[in-house]
Amino acid sequence: MGDDFAVPKMMTALVLHGKEDLRFEERPVPAPGPGKILLEVRSVGVCGSDKHLYFEGRDSSAILTDPVVLGHEFGGRVVALGDGVSEAMLGLRVSVEPQMPCRQCRQCREGLYNLCPNVQFFGVPRTDGALQEYLEVPLENVFPIPDEVSDDAAAVVETISVSLWGGHRGNIEPGHDVLVTGAGPIGLFAIPVARLRGAGRIVAVEPQASRREWAARLGATAVADLSEAGGPFDVLMECTGVESVRHDAALLVVPNGRAVFIGVGLQAAPVPMPAVIEREVSIVGVMRYRFTWPSVINAIARGQYVVDDLVSRQVPFTDAITAWTAKEYFATEVKTIIRVNE
Repeated sequence: MGDDFAVPKMMTALVLHGKEDLRFEERPVPAPGPGKILLEVRSVGVCGSDKHLYFEGRDSSAILTDPVVLGHEFGGRVVALGDGVSEAMLGLRVSVEPQMPCRQCRQCREGLYNLCPNVQFFGVPRTDGALQEYLEVPLENVFPIPDEVSDDAAAVVETISVSLWGGHRGNIEPGHDVLVTGAGPIGLFAIPVARLRGAGRIVAVEPQASRREWAARLGATAVADLSEAGGPFDVLMECTGVESVRHDAALLVVPNGRAVFIGVGLQAAPVPMPAVIEREVSIVGVMRYRFTWPSVINAIARGQYVVDDLVSRQVPFTDAITAWTAKEYFATEVKTIIRVNE
């Protein structure tokens, strides 16, 4: 194991024990096993799913039953190496893909690793994430980043990947009119994804004024309510998970168009099935992403995504709990980043 970097024996971790119960704890720093690296965590993004776990104790099918360290949007610096890892990795700044599929099931063998039924995922119940000073990570999940990509942007690669995969699932083609419902981080990045795929008109629906301003700056026509969106649209990118929005937005999709459901929402939610069936609208889901990290990193380095400007709040690790408790920021925040090792 490479030892050119000083690594302490103990570290601080932020652990979610239950609903609205985050605690700082001291833990031993792990030694990386074979084929793994030790990451000095730098930037960690706060996702909507992290807030669901904190406030509700669950996010979709992920249910909090035991304490867990949150944080699945992250990057950092490689500071120690397990056996079999090239010394060239030591010291590199990297972004980390949080999915750890089994690589044995049918889905993995067919390259559909984001659909692996046995997947582990950093920062969801049963797999500790990056809100700790050091983290052991499989080498295959680590992607070096160039100097043009900041630590914060390294964390946001995960968010962009969701949007990019949504654009792929929607099969956005040149000239397509695209409707984006919800201008949170995923919806905002869906705008440049659609633009880079050659979309014609892009309309973003978002009730929050500051996010509408960002949607407009990124190239969309931004409106406050779905009734103002116009239409019809070739592709819907539904990013809210709100059942009424999902239902009504699906009505605006053209015959033979595609409704891409990214926002999760409730377990059961209405869909206008007669309109979907009679117009042969394809409904597709988005389960995270696959094979997106290299292309997203390269696109950020080329300036094709505005990333750092969308970071609305940077929180030092010692104040990390305020990312969930300082509700005065909720109305205007776009992406909150927790800076772990500064």
